[in-house]
Amino acid sequence: MLNAFTHLLSGPQGTALLKGLKVLFLALFAISVFALLASPTVKRGKSSYTLLRVIFVFSVIAILCCQAYWQIFGFTHPQFSRFIRRYNRRPNAAELQVLRGPILDRRGMVLAAPIPGDIWGRRYPLGPAGVHPMGYYHSKYGITAVERVNDPLLSGYLPESDEEPLSKRLLTPRAKEGKEVSLTLDIRLQLLAYDKLDGKKGAVVVMTPNSGDLLALVSSPGFDPRSPAAAMLDDVNKPAFNRAVQGLYPPGSTFKPLIAGMAIDRGLNIALNCPGEGYIAGPHTPAIRDSEYYAYARRGAVWKGWGVISLKDAIVHSSNVYFAQLGVKCGTAPFNALMEKARINEPIRYLVGSIGELKSAKGFVPLIDKPRLLAQPAIGQGRLLVTPLHVACFTAAIAADGVMPTPRLAVTDPVDPGVTLFSAQAARAVRHAMREVVTRGTGKAAEIPGLEICGKTGTAQVPHGADHAWFTCFAPEKNPRIVVTVIVEHGGFGAQSALPIARDIIREADRLGYLKTARKTADREGAALPARLLAQGGSR
Repeated sequence: MLNAFTHLLSGPQGTALLKGLKVLFLALFAISVFALLASPTVKRGKSSYTLLRVIFVFSVIAILCCQAYWQIFGFTHPQFSRFIRRYNRRPNAAELQVLRGPILDRRGMVLAAPIPGDIWGRRYPLGPAGVHPMGYYHSKYGITAVERVNDPLLSGYLPESDEEPLSKRLLTPRAKEGKEVSLTLDIRLQLLAYDKLDGKKGAVVVMTPNSGDLLALVSSPGFDPRSPAAAMLDDVNKPAFNRAVQGLYPPGSTFKPLIAGMAIDRGLNIALNCPGEGYIAGPHTPAIRDSEYYAYARRGAVWKGWGVISLKDAIVHSSNVYFAQLGVKCGTAPFNALMEKARINEPIRYLVGSIGELKSAKGFVPLIDKPRLLAQPAIGQGRLLVTPLHVACFTAAIAADGVMPTPRLAVTDPVDPGVTLFSAQAARAVRHAMREVVTRGTGKAAEIPGLEICGKTGTAQVPHGADHAWFTCFAPEKNPRIVVTVIVEHGGFGAQSALPIARDIIREADRLGYLKTARKTADREGAALPARLLAQGGSR
């Protein structure tokens, strides 16, 4: 009850609600006192009472009991402790004596650091590049993301365990320093990904396919975590919105490898005819055509189609006509089952904190009851929406022999075994096709000699504005160690806008040792970067 009440007061409307409760309390108290002194009495036998006197006395007793409860037991409730810290105006408050713990990246480099002597002082070396995964810690605008869900740990008032006796909680002095929180992020990849987006609206997710470690989780544009007010008022660019985990987009052709894995397991690794005029799945369904059809039409020419092509070539050429037919042939039951296993309609948890979890937004895919309705979602269009984190996860399943990992942002979170989307044989076949996307298909610009990058471009149509640009990839083909997913809002073709960003990130990841044997030189060079940023006074 106490936590629920203080959680409400700690929310966005907490300040206004608290002021209103204070005014209401003072008004009722004044009315009760006036009534106590001025109201007539009602005789009952030898005693004189008034209803208002009884209400007044019980109100005072209730207030005293609540005060005693809060004073003795309140600090054992994390939500209440956070609430008191936010509204405590006493200059000698205990919070002044406690140094908030730092947030560190996977190598121990500082992502967020306290400022001694300042209750709400916090330095963020990455500035806008790291604000979305880490959040901010602000006296007026509250606490968000990692700062929020690990607040008791960082602030030093988290009990060692839920079974810790109350006597120990009451008698043990509060820690002088909060504990540190270590994330799986790599500060070097986080900064690079943000810089490569160059202020464009979009997101980057970098993860390891087997453990699900998030090496970078970037949303652009960002904002200064020390001054979130301007970001909240910007309704055009929406810098406060975490596009990496909350943005919902049609996945476009990045969805096709997922459909391919399902089809192979169903024995549908087959050749299909892909005529230039496209494919119509049934009555009241639009014609589905390849992008080449429209490119030819703009030049006044006629696209003849790909003819009869294999599943591998359909992935290489990103043929909508092929995958629309393939989705219909797979059937509704397998498709609906795959969507459930891939958790498209669920939020994806990526961090377990001391007082809560961080999760993505729910994606959306309708329950399909007619095969002809599969043509649109099979090419990543229609009534289908996913977050960039969803795309990174099912891309990781292809890299990890069909097993989709649960992403994790904290090094203390256990590695989740994940869920199997399709067989290892199917995953390897799709992986090989995605390798040929880079060697001879729509993703040729991603090729880096020796790294064996496997990728898939995506150009997702949207009702208003230019198409969204996607590129999702992993490397190397034989033993994938890293997954990179990029979206650039209204970026047009994925090969032009999103692919170069992913390619540069993979190149840097290789230099840092993520794809090959770790390189000590790269580690030494990377270690100097956070120190330079810290010297700039906090924000980048």
